[in-house]
Amino acid sequence: MDDCAVRLRNLGKMYKLFRHPADKVVDAFGLGRWTFWRKMEYREFWALRSLNLEVRQGERVGIIGQNGAGKSTLLKIISGNITPTEGTVDVAGRIQALLELGTGFHPEFTGRENIRASLALNGMSATQIRDKMEEIVDFAELEDFIDQPLKTYSAGMYARLAFSTATVISPEILIIDEVLGAGDAYFAGKCVERMKRLTHESGATVLFVSHDLGSVQALCDRLIWIHRGVVRMDGEPLDVIKEYTAMVRREEEARMRARDLKVMKKQAVLLDRNEDIYDRIILHLIGADGVAPEVGQRVYCLKLHAGDQEVARIDVGDPMDNSADHQNYIMDEPGFMDWSRSKKDQRGTYREYINLKGRYNHAPFEFAIPKTYTQDAGRPPLRLDIAGAFSQGNIAVEAWNGEGYVRLGLCDPSREEQSFKIPWSILRPGEAEGAAAEPRESGKAPVQPKRAVEIKSGEYGGGGAKITAVRMYNGRGEETRSFQVGDSIRVVLEYEAFEDLLNPVFVFCAYLPDGKCATQWIAASEQMGHSRVSGKGAVTFHVEQLALGRSAYVASVAIFKFLRADGREPESYHVLDRAIHFQVLQDLGVTYEMGLCVQPVRAELGNG
Repeated sequence: MDDCAVRLRNLGKMYKLFRHPADKVVDAFGLGRWTFWRKMEYREFWALRSLNLEVRQGERVGIIGQNGAGKSTLLKIISGNITPTEGTVDVAGRIQALLELGTGFHPEFTGRENIRASLALNGMSATQIRDKMEEIVDFAELEDFIDQPLKTYSAGMYARLAFSTATVISPEILIIDEVLGAGDAYFAGKCVERMKRLTHESGATVLFVSHDLGSVQALCDRLIWIHRGVVRMDGEPLDVIKEYTAMVRREEEARMRARDLKVMKKQAVLLDRNEDIYDRIILHLIGADGVAPEVGQRVYCLKLHAGDQEVARIDVGDPMDNSADHQNYIMDEPGFMDWSRSKKDQRGTYREYINLKGRYNHAPFEFAIPKTYTQDAGRPPLRLDIAGAFSQGNIAVEAWNGEGYVRLGLCDPSREEQSFKIPWSILRPGEAEGAAAEPRESGKAPVQPKRAVEIKSGEYGGGGAKITAVRMYNGRGEETRSFQVGDSIRVVLEYEAFEDLLNPVFVFCAYLPDGKCATQWIAASEQMGHSRVSGKGAVTFHVEQLALGRSAYVASVAIFKFLRADGREPESYHVLDRAIHFQVLQDLGVTYEMGLCVQPVRAELGNG
């Protein structure tokens, strides 16, 4: 294998998801040939597919990705705990794997007894075990507990013992899967230094999975991003972290904007549900005559665009393309749908729409669209793009509007890429196409603008004026809810005054997660050169250098009639209480904690 420690070729792992528990037992014991009269129906779930990877000896490779991306499955295959469904795995070297807490040690044994058992299983003699014992206890710093039963240890103490024991053996390949997350920051730092020393002194290869991007960046010289069972990016740690965090920020941005849309209708604790963040649209392929085709029609990719921006995508046939845990997925329930199992050709992975005697004769799929698109008055047109290979022209594309399917058009066999316009009325039945969308509860009529302010959860006031929108911009002029420490930002409060307001006061107040006020900006209209305010307008707060530290924040915005000297809240025209969510992040290269306030400071060095 030359200098390769790990080499994976076209690796894939598939799990069978049976509809009936009895079928799972029959398959596990290989009894299918004895129950030939019974058809076992199952879905194929690919956790990994078409994965190629090489790790050289002595490399420290970090693996990152969201929960459910396939990271742990990959490490279990490399360590030999599970076998792949397809592809090859070549590993050169002795492996030590810390995959999860609770494995390898016996809870009734003491820490010392577990160390002896573990080292003995790794081929060490009694003399060698005695020599290593004190080194392990000293590194783990568990002198007061080493002779106590393991079941009395906390998760952090267990992590110390497990890591110290695994690394004292000087493995050729060390695999760590998030175990160190149970330990404290001090011990995690010691672990990073030991793993660095292992690679320098013994040439050990390290595969390190963690959600702590700071630790990954400090330890690893190469980073791999796994997304939905495939390698999304492989390269320098800082470059990969930038791309990964950009994706996470986009998702967090959609969540924060959706919170703000819903905050006047529900308590904040309910705002993290998916239905509050996304609108869902179901589409399907179906024969124009309602019958599924006898010849397979290949589909490689399904994409949803709002104008020129891609807002949702399904790489058909890729790992997890049928997982309802993801926002966008195909529905392939055997006996009901007519999607084939995942296949591959020179063009890539795909599935076929073919007559499998499904009850509904169709091949459905679902997209989730952030409500920042669906409820935006200036929303761009919605479009479905299909990459496929169709051999017949009677395959229709239809969208569900809540009552039935609406036909969008027929697939053209002469084209590999084709598009279908989706009217917004699919998501908002009864709404005229091109009309401004109003945020509303499911099944209720659109909210009509009112002159008086209705008292709701998170919103109150005496009327006379209303805050109609709150927009936040970074120094590049981009509207966003994610900022870097030190950014220049603008916060724009758009309002409508239904009467003449005498010197109203505009306020923006940001709170920490524990409810404490982090900063408050106050501006009276008279200070801005206007003693009276009426009609529609906007107040802009300018911040040249943001001093807020890394955290998630929630802000209140308000128009008050005046300010009180005693600090009590004065009469208000309109208040949106804790309705605006945003976050402040540190630069990726800064791994230490800068605090909640990044105070500009000047230092001076003298001769004493």
